[in-house]
Order: sequence, then C-alpha cells, then structure tokens
Amino acid sequence: MTPEQLSRIRQIYERALPLSGSDREAYLDQECRANDEIRKEVEGLLKGHERAPAWLEQPALGLAKAVLPPEAPKLEGRRVGGYTLIRETGRGGIGVVYLAERSDDTFRRQAAVKLVLPPANSHAVISRFQQEREILASLDHPNIAKLLDAGVTEEGWPFFIMEFVDGQPIDRWCDQRKLTVSQRLELFGGVVDAVQFAHRHLVVHRDLKPGNIFVTNDGIVKLLDFGIAKVLAPSKPGELPETLTLAGMMTPEYASPEQLNGTAITTLSDVYSLGVVLYELLTGHRPYRLLSAAVHEMVRVISEVEPIRPSEVVTTTEQAPVRDRRPITPETVSEVREGDPNRLRKRLAGDLDAILLTALRKEPERRYVSVESLADDLRRHLEQRPVSAREASPWERFRRFSQRNAGGLLAGGLILTLFLAGLASMALQVRHDVLAAQLNRDSFPFIVPFWLFTAGANVAALGAALYFAHPNRSQRLGVAAGALIWAGGVVARLSAERTMGLWRSRIDGNVDPFMLLAPWTWGIFWVYCAAQLLVVLMVGRRFGLAGQVLAIAVLSLFHAAHDRHLLGQSFPALHYQPGLLPMLASSAMVFAPGLISVLVMRRIGGPDVSGAHPGRHSVA
Repeated sequence: MTPEQLSRIRQIYERALPLSGSDREAYLDQECRANDEIRKEVEGLLKGHERAPAWLEQPALGLAKAVLPPEAPKLEGRRVGGYTLIRETGRGGIGVVYLAERSDDTFRRQAAVKLVLPPANSHAVISRFQQEREILASLDHPNIAKLLDAGVTEEGWPFFIMEFVDGQPIDRWCDQRKLTVSQRLELFGGVVDAVQFAHRHLVVHRDLKPGNIFVTNDGIVKLLDFGIAKVLAPSKPGELPETLTLAGMMTPEYASPEQLNGTAITTLSDVYSLGVVLYELLTGHRPYRLLSAAVHEMVRVISEVEPIRPSEVVTTTEQAPVRDRRPITPETVSEVREGDPNRLRKRLAGDLDAILLTALRKEPERRYVSVESLADDLRRHLEQRPVSAREASPWERFRRFSQRNAGGLLAGGLILTLFLAGLASMALQVRHDVLAAQLNRDSFPFIVPFWLFTAGANVAALGAALYFAHPNRSQRLGVAAGALIWAGGVVARLSAERTMGLWRSRIDGNVDPFMLLAPWTWGIFWVYCAAQLLVVLMVGRRFGLAGQVLAIAVLSLFHAAHDRHLLGQSFPALHYQPGLLPMLASSAMVFAPGLISVLVMRRIGGPDVSGAHPGRHSVA
C-alpha cells in the first residue's frame, strides 16, 4: 500500500473506534464504499482492538508513571552499601539505576546500584524487586551482569549492587564497528548462552531487547535487567500474583504473542524475543511494520501478521522507528554489515531466513523446542553444516561439505581419478576376455575385477546417498527392507528373461558368462537398489508418491537399456532380443518389485516430507 492509503486507513480507524453497531457500519459504508481493500484493513484493526487484553487499555506511558514517577528523589552523592552514587544511568520498570563508586580507599571500583524509591515501593513492586535480586544471586555466568551486594537503606528502600557494564546496546555496538553477519552471529552466541543458562536455572527473562543486552569495550556480551523475569516454579502459598502494572512493563515490540495475549509463559517466549533481537541485528529492520503506536494495534500485528523474510526485508525502505534517525534503506543497512545490498541479501537467504522465521512462529509449539536448539542451528550454520529449520538440497549439502573439507575433497578427487583409471583398465581387460572366449571355447572370461569394481562403486554410491538423503532411523529401516524386495525382483527378472529367451549367452558352453545369477552377486544388487531407493526418497520429499512412482518408472527403463548396452555391446557376452517390446517387458519386470519396494519403504519409514523439526536432527 502507498503511504496515502495507510494514512487514510489510520484516519478512518481512529474515527470509527468510538462508534458501535449500526453507526459504525454506516460510517464505514460511507467512507469505504469505493475501496474494499481499505475497509478490510480497517475492520481488521477494529477486530484486533476488540480482542486486546484488558490491561492494554491503559496507556504504556501511564503505566510507567504509575510505577516510577519522574518526581523520584535525586540521590547523587548519597552513600549506599559502601558505594557513593555518582549519576543516574537509567530507569527501569521497578527501579532507578545509578552509577556508583566504592566509598573507601581500599581500591577503586565502579558498580551499578538499583533502588526502589517512593512512591513506587508498594508491596507488590518490592516483592518483584526482591525476586530480581534472588534471580541475579542464582545466575553466575560470564555473560550475565553479576550481583555484588544487596540490602536496605535507612529509609527502608531496598537496593542491590551489581557490576557496572561499561558498553553499548548490542545493535549499536555492532553497527559502529560494521560487523559482518557472521561476526554478529558469533557475538550473539554469548546472548544465547546467557539465556540458556538462565533457563537451566528455571528463569525466563521476558524482556529481551537490545537495550538489555550490552557489549563491553572488550567485546563481551552482558545480559541485564531481570526485573520482570519469571521463575518457572509452582507458586508458593501467599505469593502475590503479577499485577497489571507489572504485566505492562514488557516491551511490546520484542514481546511474544503469548505475552501480549496474556496466555501461559514458558522458555519459548524467550526464544521468540531472541528471534526478534537477532532479526533486527542482522537486517536493521524489525520484523513488523506498525501502522500505529497504539498497543492494541501492536498486539494485532504481532499475533496475526507474518514477518517478512530477512533476505527480502533488507531490499526495502522504511522510516526509522526513532524520528531523529535517517530512513532505513538497503544501502544504509548493508553499509554496516556486508557492504553491498545484494551480498547481504544472498548472505541471509536460505539458512538464516529459515532460522529466524522458525524462532518467530506465532505458535510456541512450532518454534525451536529450546534456546539450546536455536543455538545449535546457529552454530551449525556458522560451521557450514545443515540446519534443522529447513531441509538442505543435495547440491547445498555437497557445497557445504566441500567448503568444510576442501582438503578431503581434493584427496577424494584424486582417489576417484585412480578409481576411474582402474575402471577403464578393468573394462578393457573384461572386453578382451569376452571376445577371446567367443573365439576359443577353452578360454574363460575373468570377470572378478568387474564385480569388485561394481561392488566398490555401489558402496560409494550408497554412502553418498545416505549423506545427501539424511534419512532418520525408521527411513533407513524402510530403505533396507525395500531394497531387499527390489534386489530379489532384479534377480527374478534376470532368471525369467533367460527362461523366456530375452537374452542368451554368446559364449558356447557358458550359459551365464557374467555370473549374473550367482548367489554372491545378490548382495551387490541389494546395495545398488538401496542407493537408488534413497534417491527415490529424496524425490518423494518434493514431489510425493506420484514423483516416486515416476522415478521408479524412469529407473526401470534405465535398467533395461543399461543392461542391453553394457552386456550386449560394451562387453558383448549376451545376445538380447532386439526391439522395443522386449525392452519394455524387461522394464516392467523391474518396475513391479520397485513399486512394491517404495510402498514398503513408505510403510516402514513414513511418507517423508523432510523429517526436519526445529531442534531435532541427526548430525550430518
């Protein structure tokens, strides 16, 4: 939509808001009669307003004033807990923070002192303040600001003293140093580690945002402000419930849908907020564009609108959320990241798109199952390994494998070259032996090298197929069972073709010169069929059962044509009946057991669509 249309939507919405019933309908009919799209947007905003939780009707600014009015006393120069307060550095939801220095001459040390001052020191607020103090005392982690001391002033104002973090919010720190996407991900790993540590101690932060994530001048991440954190433990008898005022202390732009809608809060709420912070850190944009600063409008957008893909949002232009900042454009965003808009878009496409959109899913159960799973995917992405948030294509798996193992790939290429040279030598030797046996009945073709090379090639193909298909345990079992059926069908087909006269030996006195029906070749056929079924499994992930049936049909025609060319012309040991009908008959005898093997594979392993679930994957 154009800016004029958005302005028109907001104007109609604000005028329709105080109306109700038929008056509202009549007003909308009058204003929107020429544009159904604008009416649809306005009605969506009105419905979102009606569904908003009751506490959102109170202005966020009013809530902040109710907790901590600007008339709080000034305390510069006051001594608190052995520290002298120097200057105020910030005001949070339930306290004022001062920079302080140690009062004695033992050593110089700066610290941050947080106090609850009147008239905000109600019983509920003090209870929350004490909980924050207890949470900080239990969290000893290098990426979480440490608690140094705590107590109560002479006036009865509770306080605690924590290490002073001399740094900047993580987004500003990264932009000033023009960190690349990879460098930002590595730095963000410290944030994830801190949140993960808190979750292991049953603490949900609930207010993760760049302003609560500082980076020191030494590049160390520090997680701050557990003022509205939640302890995941049963409520104690007599424990005060959270008040509406405390509920309003969250930052709506970074809050999860369940926080805004007042439903159950779990560690997955922090997963969502981490996704928002990382989205902004990598793209320079927030996931949602808000038509209005009204809180109920934020609730509607965050709960209902899907975020734009990170690789797409960096190609757009929007007004900065802060008025004194310049507009966010592809050039300004890429300037402090990858240097070029197109390079940044390509860097975000694929894995990072999938990782961020998985973390930002509306339904908690569809996000990463834990912060640890999110951290694992970010680590795997940096290591050029497949991530759980999406199914990597076979080409992408090969590309990443080659990037991680350049030396190994070079060695593999040399081994493959030697293998092909040996294969060529073997082929010439077998062809010579077959031609010699046709001229001399006492000569017998030595084809053991042929089967040795065939077995080695099939095992290599099976290993490659296992790597690229990435099957789970039940799928591997299904492939093994299906390959057993298909290999049995291949052997039965060869026997039936000989009985029906579709092929015969060209060497007198030797009915099976290539030992096609020898028992020890059946195992080689099984490996060959298993590798092909893994390819069919990958086809099914994109095209379903229909694609798998078509793949089996193509492979069946390939089998028939390949056998006729290899054993009838390259190594002229067999004579095949000419014509299209014999070849189609051979294809049909391959297709039937192949189709049965696919059905068995799907029955045991399930109809695979990718097998990926955020946070659950096997190591590739």
